[in-house]
Amino acid sequence: MRLKKPFTITITLLIIIILSSVFVSVNVRYAVAENTANVQLSITGLVANPLNLSRAELGAMPKSTVNAAIICVDFPGHVVAQGNWAGVKLRALLDAAQPLAEAVKVAFYAVDGYSTDLRLDAVMRDDIIVAYEKDGEALNDLRLVVPGKWGYKWINQLSRIELVDYDFLGFWESRGYSDDAEISSSEPGIGEPLLPNSAPSYPSLTAMPAAEPSPSPSYVNSTMSLQPSPSSSPSSSSDVSAEAGYAVTVAIVAIVLIMVLVLAMVLFKHRNKLQTVQ
Repeated sequence: MRLKKPFTITITLLIIIILSSVFVSVNVRYAVAENTANVQLSITGLVANPLNLSRAELGAMPKSTVNAAIICVDFPGHVVAQGNWAGVKLRALLDAAQPLAEAVKVAFYAVDGYSTDLRLDAVMRDDIIVAYEKDGEALNDLRLVVPGKWGYKWINQLSRIELVDYDFLGFWESRGYSDDAEISSSEPGIGEPLLPNSAPSYPSLTAMPAAEPSPSPSYVNSTMSLQPSPSSSPSSSSDVSAEAGYAVTVAIVAIVLIMVLVLAMVLFKHRNKLQTVQ
């Protein structure tokens, strides 16, 4: 009898833990579904057919999968994130929006105000996608996947794409970093990016005056982080998977403990019966 009360209390606590873990897991899954349902992507600017697409509409379009890695320009030997990214080809989205003849560049904007850019003639590749999944897990936000480019081109929380007829430069590009952002595998540690002393010259583009003078490369290197998108906004699917995994682990541990306690209780009663018989 001395064991019965503590045993009952322990079982009750473990049941509460299991139910709490299940609640956390379900709540996390619901939060992801709710967030992805609210995702919107607009394509505006110099297009004949402006688009405003929901997450469901993007999911209904032909799906492409690309295996690629985000590599931070600050740490060229370090892979920030790698996996199978799934989503819609950027080229298919632009074809649907029907770019006008005068459009020469594509500007990308995130919910948090971050921006980047690509030349229109450079985005017509099948491996550049707007991703909504990574390794089979839904992302909370849309991410531009640009294989072979430094991480500052992989804009996260993508909400708007605008086609323009001038030399638009994104957040880091306007501060002196390579607008091309091509990763060179021939240099040590994958290759340090060469920062231009002046903006690259594109004869077909009309440059917009900079709102502020571009700092020298040495100034940028010493004061700025070059990977705002991946480092400030880690993959939401990883966070969700970690939380759900934690909840499942707690539930499994609790079940194992219950089984151990039940077995201990059975053995204890069996021993008492043997002692009574003797």
